[in-house]
Amino acid sequence: MAAPARLTPIPTEIVDAFRTVAPAIEDFAREHDLLIERYRRAKSAWELRFARRAGGEAVLTISYRERTGHVLDISVTWWVDDPQQRTRRLRSEKVAVFDRRETPAALRQQLEAGLQLIDRWTTDDLGPPHGPFKAMEAPASPPLPLR
Repeated sequence: MAAPARLTPIPTEIVDAFRTVAPAIEDFAREHDLLIERYRRAKSAWELRFARRAGGEAVLTISYRERTGHVLDISVTWWVDDPQQRTRRLRSEKVAVFDRRETPAALRQQLEAGLQLIDRWTTDDLGPPHGPFKAMEAPASPPLPLR
């Protein structure tokens, strides 16, 4: 059996950037029953994940923009997998740019707008199927909160 892969440590400046907005993000996630995944797969981002009643999974991603450091990008993504065809249909959109010099209330409004956008999307908004993929990703464990 191969040794587990080591994840690269998250640089201090990225951790510090998220530390300042963590209370606002955590409160928003708790209020909307979203699972927070911090630095998933060693990315410089936090993801707020959930399963959609319309099918599939969705995520609000808050990403550290490394070139500037004072900016966080907010994007939303929804995808639906077809395990039989081993394909995925998705929709993704950048919805906001948060300047960390702004108030946490501004970040909260941007997250709210992103969540409302996802909630409005229907399967007609998804792109064409991509794939086939050799193996579809196993479902998240524990199960994602359903919205």
